[in-house]
Amino acid sequence: MTGSAGVAVEPPGVVGPGVAAVRPPAVATGLGPVLAGATRSEWTKLRTVRSTMWALLFTAVSTVVFGVLLTALEVSRWDQRSLTEIKGFDPLLYSFAGLNVAQLSVGVLGVLVMTSEYATGSIKLTFGATPQRALVLAAKVAVFSAVVAAVSIVSCAVVFFTCQALLAPRHAGVSITDPHVLRAVLGGVVHIVLIGAIAVGLGATLRRTAGAVALLFAVLLVLPGLVTLLPSPWNDDITRYLPNSAGAAMSAVVRFPNLLSPLAGFVVLLAYTAAVLGAATLVLLRRDA
Repeated sequence: MTGSAGVAVEPPGVVGPGVAAVRPPAVATGLGPVLAGATRSEWTKLRTVRSTMWALLFTAVSTVVFGVLLTALEVSRWDQRSLTEIKGFDPLLYSFAGLNVAQLSVGVLGVLVMTSEYATGSIKLTFGATPQRALVLAAKVAVFSAVVAAVSIVSCAVVFFTCQALLAPRHAGVSITDPHVLRAVLGGVVHIVLIGAIAVGLGATLRRTAGAVALLFAVLLVLPGLVTLLPSPWNDDITRYLPNSAGAAMSAVVRFPNLLSPLAGFVVLLAYTAAVLGAATLVLLRRDA
């Protein structure tokens, strides 16, 4: 084909001899590939930050150390317990006492997963690479939850077997194969994982580390104390629906009157998680980075 100036012009879509066809690079489409790419990116971010390792190490150490210390203390004063106290003793109550401290370090790290990117401005690059903001949040929650779950499984297993060995001479320990025990151990893991997911959601909603951490600590530490000041039975009725109490119900073997059932505790804590992540998704979609 010849142009008006006598210069040969290739028709559209036709490549001359010896000229390689240049095609645009393939772009991943569909939710699956985009989510997979975002997940790989979030994993790289999480594992290359030094504070991640220290926070997860503190989570594991606090879970084990506090659980072992409190269990050893109870063993040392076992002879002072009444028969009623012995019959109502929960062998996992003190074993998993360290989860109350571990959830704080997981919460701070979960907040930083989101707020650190807003502080440095790198969140704009993240959303530029993956405009589907809801998928970015999903990838952050999924990666963070998987890492926290791995650490929590190991630390909960270590503290469980160590504390039951301490309780064995008093014939107060339990086996992992006993009824409800495995469920309670896994309940402690799920408790920490869901608190971490809530923390990520708070970070995405508030976008400021100080504000998100303050709100998280207020809910986990301050609010339970304030509720106890209410007249009875309001204090007990409200306390059992707080996040801490719901998590404690999940990891209990003995049913305490001031706690929900393990399944109800899981549903309540899951509802808190869904509500916070839902609010975070709306904020991400409606506000600029």
